[in-house]
Amino acid sequence: MSVSRQQVLGAYRNLLKAQRQTFKGDWNTLAAARQKTYTEFDSKRNETDEIKIKEQLELAEQVASLLRHNLAQAVRIDGSKDVYSLKLNQDHELGDNETLRQASKLRQLKNKEAGGKATGGGCGSPSCCSA
Repeated sequence: MSVSRQQVLGAYRNLLKAQRQTFKGDWNTLAAARQKTYTEFDSKRNETDEIKIKEQLELAEQVASLLRHNLAQAVRIDGSKDVYSLKLNQDHELGDNETLRQASKLRQLKNKEAGGKATGGGCGSPSCCSA
């Protein structure tokens, strides 16, 4: 099945809508996100390979989903220097990070088996997450 112009435009609009929702009130970030989206779509305007087009549409859907479910705005509270409030909505994923803990334990086990020093953090980087 070939990819239609309507599918591409739908993915483009979906991404712009996700940006508007996520960056509401942050005009600089919203303008930068819109410009990046336009540039990326425009650079692939003449693509004819169906597989590459479908991959790019899937990427656009993943980015829109990430914006809606995993990215939150932090807004400085008026009159404070270091206090921020998160703007969350009903679409945000609010997990308990159990999957990160499990991945960290698995990484520590594999690292010990390989004879290395196990790290204690979520990302495994010794510079920020060492135990």
